[in-house]
Amino acid sequence: MRCRQQADCSSDDSNGSDIESCFDTEDEKSDPDTNPTDVDTDVEGDSGADISWLLDENKDHPPEYYLNQEDEFDESEYINEDYSDNSCLLLDFIEERFFQYCKYTCKDPERTMRDISLRVINAFFDWLLNQRRGKGGRRVRGVRSANTLGTYWKVFRLVHERATGEKIRGEINRKIHRILRKLVKKHKLTKGKREKTAMYVEDLVEYLQTNLTTTKKRYTHGRHRIQPALFCQLAGFSGNRPQALLNLRYRDIVVTLLRDPNGGPHRILIEFTCEFTKQFLGVKDANKFPLPEIIFDPSLILSPHVFLLGLIFADRAFAAPNLTSAGQLSGLDIRPGYQQLELLLKPSILDVPVFRKSVRTGYGYEISPYEPLSYATLLSLMKAVGVIAGFLQPTRPYCLRYGAGNEFNQSGDVSDALQNMMLQHANIDTFIKHYLPRRVTADVRAIVSSYEPQKDLMRAACRMTRWIDPNRPQNLTREQSQSVDKHRRLRQLLAQRARWNRRFKGAATKQPGYGSLSSDIVNLRQRLRAALLKKLRDQWDVENPVNEVELQLSGLKFSDDPDTKVQVVDEMPLMQKRLVETVMTMPGTTVEEEFRRRNAAIDAVAAYCHFQEGGAVAMPRGRPPTQAKGARPQLVAADAEKQALSAAMLLVFTETRPTICFVCLGEASLPFEKRVYSFASPGDLTKHFKRKHLSNIRRGDWIECKVCRMSLEHKMHLRNHAARIHGTVS
Repeated sequence: MRCRQQADCSSDDSNGSDIESCFDTEDEKSDPDTNPTDVDTDVEGDSGADISWLLDENKDHPPEYYLNQEDEFDESEYINEDYSDNSCLLLDFIEERFFQYCKYTCKDPERTMRDISLRVINAFFDWLLNQRRGKGGRRVRGVRSANTLGTYWKVFRLVHERATGEKIRGEINRKIHRILRKLVKKHKLTKGKREKTAMYVEDLVEYLQTNLTTTKKRYTHGRHRIQPALFCQLAGFSGNRPQALLNLRYRDIVVTLLRDPNGGPHRILIEFTCEFTKQFLGVKDANKFPLPEIIFDPSLILSPHVFLLGLIFADRAFAAPNLTSAGQLSGLDIRPGYQQLELLLKPSILDVPVFRKSVRTGYGYEISPYEPLSYATLLSLMKAVGVIAGFLQPTRPYCLRYGAGNEFNQSGDVSDALQNMMLQHANIDTFIKHYLPRRVTADVRAIVSSYEPQKDLMRAACRMTRWIDPNRPQNLTREQSQSVDKHRRLRQLLAQRARWNRRFKGAATKQPGYGSLSSDIVNLRQRLRAALLKKLRDQWDVENPVNEVELQLSGLKFSDDPDTKVQVVDEMPLMQKRLVETVMTMPGTTVEEEFRRRNAAIDAVAAYCHFQEGGAVAMPRGRPPTQAKGARPQLVAADAEKQALSAAMLLVFTETRPTICFVCLGEASLPFEKRVYSFASPGDLTKHFKRKHLSNIRRGDWIECKVCRMSLEHKMHLRNHAARIHGTVS
């Protein structure tokens, strides 16, 4: 571990690297022999720079042009600070809330903001903490922690400065802390900060394995199982902010075949540049992270080369038109006298985001060609997989940044300057205050006693996998979900909706207010179920250790406990099996075997990016067919699927009113159970056809019947074809 340099706190510039002057002349001295009118045409770093504009004297504008610019210059556009979009949203939120408060108390907001006082601030924040409804009457969670209240106060100061052009008086700043403490006590806000949980590489391996193998979580599209894995790898190795990685485009990716200076086989080098980093007072310098390939990698599940190249092949992004599979990478060589072979990407795909969202179409889910994956979607996906893996702490994207920052801080190969550059921090104080976990990771007793520190044991004591419990409740049972209907408020809403249904007799859904009533019922149910699940999980963490001790004291051994056996989950789709079998393999014994292992994993990732998982799977209504003894399970399953598809294909042509959707049946990228699913009645099939397919067809979309292999002109043509040929009425 490297020695830390003492942070220099004597500087008056608290935002050092964020607001450095672009006219840096600190180390420059004036040369008396230099003519100030001389033009230095030697442009550093760009020998081919175009300097003709400096030598052309005929491009100047008349004096009236510049006088007009002086007259039309609007200073108000340059008074306010430069903030990110999220910061501006927070500023606008507090300003809007202040206007609502002034409207509620019949005050003029501009005059009240100008004549701000302690009593107004106290009343405003007291009113703000009491609010339970937001924009459009939607219920909000409200402020629960003292830290959030302190953040709102800091934002309110910026809102006041933006509105009046002046800062809040110093005497108010000195006395406001007493008011905030009083409000914290009055509204019973929590005083502790959220734990900065760090996800280390051991935790990342457990998370990625669960993400790859689980069938409890079905994504809408196969690419959404691959993208979180690649995101976690890049974030865990580089420590970049989540939004900076989500904004990656293909122009920010460079793939190169690099010659090994030690004479080994050529390595694939991936370089990515995060340009869209957190900004204050302008754009920060972009960091470029090179990731060389590791030959004989013990686990491909940690290889960003496999997953990124899989996405590139899936998007057919290489500029070389014949480079379409990973096996061709092994045949590439570097010319003698050269050190690299750059694998360029198509110019037409350079502005396409690497991480993209899925959109619903008439044929299921597809990956949007240009819309990026949102942080909210990534957060929900990561949390869901973390729960399935058995983690106690929520698996947030920022956990990877915390883990990488701690590894950089403890590594002797990373200096303070390099760490600050990679994490985009002004100085080491930012890391100490906001990133360093409050759980001490050093073996203090061994250090003080001059013993050898137990580093491996301390690392095991501080990582997230320490608290993994696969038996911790993950979902509510059917009975537990239905038990929330006994809640008093929910019973009232259900009774009100029942009265509306009896009164209007089938026309209740057309009445104003019925939709909002149904939304209130759904939202309240979700909140009650989430609260019940949290209560059960907390109760498990308290009671299970005690029960575990009592069971062991009674003589029960782990081998005798049926709960410790691995539970068999639903069978994976064939595409997922291929993905797991190729990625989770042991290293080869030769370079050729290792390249074949890598190429097979890349091809499996690329193929899975075109696979529709289809979201949640409907529960089967009947027993699965019994399997004959002695038969190979894979062959039996493949033969059964082939027969089921043939039978379903026959039904959608012969039955007058079938119960199988011909659109889903013809979509080969859907899971097998989705394609041959039989609805309870033809009416249910009609509802599915209208809701899942017709409602998602937009003007100009390409429409075809993949069962009949014919194109259709428009939505009405599809409806007529469905009724006449396949018996699906809409």
